[in-house]
Amino acid sequence: MWELNWFNLWKLSKEKFWKEYPLILAITDEYVEKYKSTVEKHKYINLYALMLAVRKQENGREGLEFGVIAAKDTDLEEQARWAVVTFIKNEERWERAKRNNEWKIQNSNPELDYIVYLGNRWCPVGASNDPQGLNKFWIGNVQKLYLQYKK
Repeated sequence: MWELNWFNLWKLSKEKFWKEYPLILAITDEYVEKYKSTVEKHKYINLYALMLAVRKQENGREGLEFGVIAAKDTDLEEQARWAVVTFIKNEERWERAKRNNEWKIQNSNPELDYIVYLGNRWCPVGASNDPQGLNKFWIGNVQKLYLQYKK
């Protein structure tokens, strides 16, 4: 169902993340069902692996686990809800941008291309809340984690 590489999830993450997996996967399940038609159109994108990859990349403190500033100082559940809805909505935006020639494909692998699109929106390089310029590493790191986490 989740199509995850559990060995890599265990090997590449710390125990604090293992404890979060059940909640993150349950919330992802909920929204995959809620937005079934959108998810089905993009079933080659593993939202479960993406959620776990972004969680690890963001490595946010409590209340900012996914780096969702709009839901700052909430909890892991609320952060995960914001993240998964954002990822699903951006699948629709990405498709529309490609159809309208507003997005030039960056990667021949559609999953990785979507992560580039998402990263440009989720954590743009040069953002005012990124004074150290760390956002420039986000896309590559999330792509790598995503490929390691999905089956």
